[in-house]
Amino acid sequence: MNLLSFIILFILFSLFTNFKTKLKRIFILFPIIFVLIFYLFLSVNFFHKGNFYPSKEINYYHMCCNYYNLLVDSIKKHKLYIPSDTIDYETRYFYTEKEKNKLSLLDTSVYKNKVFLYFGITPILLFYLPFNIITGLYLTDKFLVFILSSLIFLLSLSLIKKITQSIANIKNIPNNILISVTFFIGFCNLIPFLIIRSAIYEVAITSAIFLLLIALHLFYYYLTIKNSKLQYLLIFCLSLVLCLSVGARPHYIIFIPIFFLIIIWIKYKKTRNVHEILFSALIFLIPCLTYGIVLALYNYLRFDSIFEFGIKYQANNHHMNTFMPSIKDFIVGLKNNFMLLPNINEYTFFSLTKAYGHRMGNEYITGFLWTCPMIAILIFLPDFLKKTYKENSNTFIFLSTMIFIIVINIIIASIFGMVIRYIFEFSSLMIIVSLIIFLFYISTMEDRTVKIFLNILFVLIFIFSIFINTSLLFCRENFWTHDSLKNTNYTEIVNFLF
Repeated sequence: MNLLSFIILFILFSLFTNFKTKLKRIFILFPIIFVLIFYLFLSVNFFHKGNFYPSKEINYYHMCCNYYNLLVDSIKKHKLYIPSDTIDYETRYFYTEKEKNKLSLLDTSVYKNKVFLYFGITPILLFYLPFNIITGLYLTDKFLVFILSSLIFLLSLSLIKKITQSIANIKNIPNNILISVTFFIGFCNLIPFLIIRSAIYEVAITSAIFLLLIALHLFYYYLTIKNSKLQYLLIFCLSLVLCLSVGARPHYIIFIPIFFLIIIWIKYKKTRNVHEILFSALIFLIPCLTYGIVLALYNYLRFDSIFEFGIKYQANNHHMNTFMPSIKDFIVGLKNNFMLLPNINEYTFFSLTKAYGHRMGNEYITGFLWTCPMIAILIFLPDFLKKTYKENSNTFIFLSTMIFIIVINIIIASIFGMVIRYIFEFSSLMIIVSLIIFLFYISTMEDRTVKIFLNILFVLIFIFSIFINTSLLFCRENFWTHDSLKNTNYTEIVNFLF
């Protein structure tokens, strides 16, 4: 089984770095480059492999892919809907350019016999439209998800480094663990699952998480920088990035008042100056009001209501406009998103399991506790926060905010179902916090025997986590349809790895 051989090579390489401490910065580049190459491999070789690179023409393919470009073309023609010659409600397809292109109505919004893109406009304003105007090419969903996923990976590593440095001495952490953390972030936070089957859904989520991670970096700098003028700039940028994230994932609007109240509270505690507090509040609210007006106008021009984002007219079988969340849905989603066992098969050993019992999303998943057992360390969260507060109060505030965001994403994801891309919205941040906690404890551990034990335990968790994530990634249940595997070297890869 070559996969285990590769994992063992990763471990041996990481252990070797313990003896070459002076070359640590060079060694850590290897796993970063390896992960990025792996992301590129997944993007290029799976799920309509010929539609990765930007092109002069829009490439249509099943299902719901490159629809953002359809709206780009419409916006350039001063329209906000996707032109359609025919809308077939029975088969749930619509046709463009005299029925040459058959496109799925799934998760679009249909109002007054016009097809609108249900998903937010932020990816278009930030990525698709500027790219098209500058290059004359159409940015593909697959290419954008690859770029955003790579940046999410790098931003996650940056965040772990910054927070760990503020509360612990990194020199006390064995090099093999630092190297393994890079692989952990790259393989075990579910990013590969989004890359391998990219569509409009994955674009929305990776855009939102990318912006959220930028917002967290800006918030961290705000907490640590004393220059008041620079703080005002950071407040403005933080607010703007948060607002843009709402245009990708609407429920991120909840994070805006959270950051607003925390910033005002911090300003009050540090200055007690009414003028500075009000000025900070004003700077934060300017982007909120500006982008809020843009979204309200966008909604009104499409659906004759500033409060309608398209949910009421969404073309799918879930009837989201009439869906009323229940405690049962939340409990079923919470239990399965964390605890659902993987299946065993004859191809990749582990495979995703079909989730049942929720009124909304019931897809093939595996509980996050199984794909990343490292999150079990969160049981030490109260003690960790207590010690962090003593070490660095700013880091305590930052981590508390981050945990609050994780809890909100867990609640939202569990309410709306069991879907891998939903799990990613909290797993991406949860694994960051889990690794920070582990790095903190192992850096402060004075007993050599206990430190060695924790290192061995970490290696064992690493082996299991990499193996199960790779196995689940290449299992057949991970693909929407087996047609997605046509013209790929899927069978050869599975045979080689497993």
